[in-house]
Amino acid sequence: MSERKGNKRRTLRRGRVGQLPTAGLLRRIAAEMLPFYKVVGRSRGFASAWSRAVVRADLDGMQKLLGAVAPSLSRRGMGTNGIGYFISFPAPGSYYSCGITIPPGKEQFHFNAGIHRLMARALIPFFGTIACGPPYARALARAISKNDGRAAARLVRCRVKTNALKSVRIEDAGLVLSFKYPSSKYVYSLLLFREFN
Repeated sequence: MSERKGNKRRTLRRGRVGQLPTAGLLRRIAAEMLPFYKVVGRSRGFASAWSRAVVRADLDGMQKLLGAVAPSLSRRGMGTNGIGYFISFPAPGSYYSCGITIPPGKEQFHFNAGIHRLMARALIPFFGTIACGPPYARALARAISKNDGRAAARLVRCRVKTNALKSVRIEDAGLVLSFKYPSSKYVYSLLLFREFN
């Protein structure tokens, strides 16, 4: 994966058990991701430009696009594997990353702008509730901390109202939300996970 933190590239390694997100961290991530997903959901042109940059692993292009719609995100570390993207947020001792991808090994250099837009629209209420609802964010952080997949799924599904959401699971001290839309043969996943340098 191509990834940048500032001007440095680094290798991403996913999380370890026992190092968990706080409600405050979840709220910060959601508040910063929300403007981006709102623009992806409403703008076909932006979503298409974003998908082209992801597929081309064009980190400079991704940074410029983010700078136009979510300036705080453009200052974050980011990465792409040609089939998805991740944006990194500092956390005690490491980073948490949030992004959408096709599972590795299924495809190369493919990221459908239409599916991204559908997912963004479905995720807006979820991120909005995390950002603006401290009790909800605390409950979600608690479910992740206790590895309570049932509670996490219940919390997610009450805000993500689409039949395309096929599964919710806790993984790498975070969440994996997997979506399958009829217009695509691929599963797309929203990932929130702990990463280490």
